[in-house]
Amino acid sequence: MRKCLRIGGFIAVALGIGGCLPFGQGTHYSIDGLAGMPEAQSYVQAILDDRLAEDIDAEEGSEDFARAEAYREETIAADLRKAMKAKGYYEAEVDYADDEDAPLSGVYRITPGPLYTIKSITVEPEDVAGMFDVTGVSEGDPLEAEAVLRAQAELYKQVQKDRCYFSLDVSHAVVLDQETQTAALTYTALRGDEAKLGPVIFEGQESVKVSYLNKLVPWKAGDCFRRAKIETLKTRLLESGLFARAESVLPEAVPEDGSVPVTIVLKERAQRSVKAGLNYYTDTGLGVLLGWEHRNLFGAAETLEIEANINQIEQGLNYSFTKPFFLRKDQSLEIDGELSTEDSDAYEATTFDTALWLHRDFSRKSSGSVGVAFSLSEIDDGFDEETYGLVSFPVGLAYDSRDDALDPHKGWLLTGDVEPFVDAFGNSDPFTKLQAGARTYFNLAEDPDLVLAVRGKVGSIIGDESADIPATERFYAGGGGSVRGFGYQEVGPYANGEPAGGRSLVTGSGELRWRLENNFGAVAFVDAGSVSESSSPDFDNFSVGAGVGVRYFTGFGPLRFDVAVPLNRRDEVDQNYQFYISIGQAF
Repeated sequence: MRKCLRIGGFIAVALGIGGCLPFGQGTHYSIDGLAGMPEAQSYVQAILDDRLAEDIDAEEGSEDFARAEAYREETIAADLRKAMKAKGYYEAEVDYADDEDAPLSGVYRITPGPLYTIKSITVEPEDVAGMFDVTGVSEGDPLEAEAVLRAQAELYKQVQKDRCYFSLDVSHAVVLDQETQTAALTYTALRGDEAKLGPVIFEGQESVKVSYLNKLVPWKAGDCFRRAKIETLKTRLLESGLFARAESVLPEAVPEDGSVPVTIVLKERAQRSVKAGLNYYTDTGLGVLLGWEHRNLFGAAETLEIEANINQIEQGLNYSFTKPFFLRKDQSLEIDGELSTEDSDAYEATTFDTALWLHRDFSRKSSGSVGVAFSLSEIDDGFDEETYGLVSFPVGLAYDSRDDALDPHKGWLLTGDVEPFVDAFGNSDPFTKLQAGARTYFNLAEDPDLVLAVRGKVGSIIGDESADIPATERFYAGGGGSVRGFGYQEVGPYANGEPAGGRSLVTGSGELRWRLENNFGAVAFVDAGSVSESSSPDFDNFSVGAGVGVRYFTGFGPLRFDVAVPLNRRDEVDQNYQFYISIGQAF
């Protein structure tokens, strides 16, 4: 039986599951014999780690467990032999020595043998050899599988370039010479007739309009035949979130007119979903999230989301409607709004916000947006109680190259926003809010389990004094989303013993993330921030917090628990520590 631990209710609710979660079985396997061969050692170790990632699904100590353990150890030895061949060691031997005193323990002793190298490289047929060169491998190079396959892919691109082959297969064959420890490498390119891409026929869709599906097709009838374009279409269909399966069907041969019809067989997935989650921060207390989403409201991938967010300080109900392909393929229309109340130390506010946005994708990673927004709010900041009717015209740019939004390991997220405000009721003079942010992630020492995450944000409000700007639009810092270790909104100026916010903001964070065994991880972090009454950011008066945290990695993202302390704590203002429990990395 798989061993697992029972987790508290908040995680069970957030995951949408109950009971217990697998935490893995402790293993103590090692590799011996590759000293002085760091590249091979790293490659083989990664294979071993991958094979040990899954637990044995039997009760430890039982006969079934012993048989499963022995079988896994034998298959790992075979996999390690294949791994050594992939690095060019075709005569490698792998012997396994079991640890009789401890289960799930042992040593794989590897005798690498000679490293095979490439003696010759040939391309067939002759007309292909006369037109194209093999790049990425050379005579005398080690016979590494990755390099051979990479060169094969490059040769495929060369042969395909500027041609419209209906079928193209590039393969390779290797003949080993054991006496000289060399290999003859031959690439073969088999080409079919040239063709054009024809019409697309969709089958299996029930509620999704064909007019929407046609907008996802990345070619026009008559374009040069490219199987990559068909794969792009299938990827777009799956990324829409509307389909569980998308398969292409092509004729066996090119029709007489040279135009190849493409049939896409689809299977729709559930288009409605609900979500629920809990979090707990020391400064804001228990938080509840409830949501409902429809991803195909009118049959053309229109999305409607409704969410309720409730904690001890803020309660809000919001909606968002998105219409893709609005007027053009790279553009979408969004209408959103929120009704909220907030009772913090800085102010009490009841607000209704609504906005209309036009989003455009400039590329797969970069986008921009323009909009018009209206905010009706009643705010009591401890000095005055005013009603504001703010009209704003936000403009934003974003660049996102992260590999995973919930748990990034590499890439950048850059954002910039400009938002001018006018108060329709005249209780606030016009002002403009400027914000820019950056986040980046690095794998340290080429280790995918060790990540350095860095973020920074700067903001400025151009306009009257802070007191003349609605309290809800001023800058604040402190809490789980900015400077951990300090309370919610408690970094920056104070008035009458309460946070007052300011007209400029600077925050920054550095976090070292280390993924351990059995889906656990650890982090160490430092956060810093400054809020100033001036519109010029203050880089001299930072509040600094630091802490450590634990992560448990699930299939959809990590669960996090962080504890932070203020390093420059203010007496009678800041608590000794803060802790945070939620889903997803801090940033």
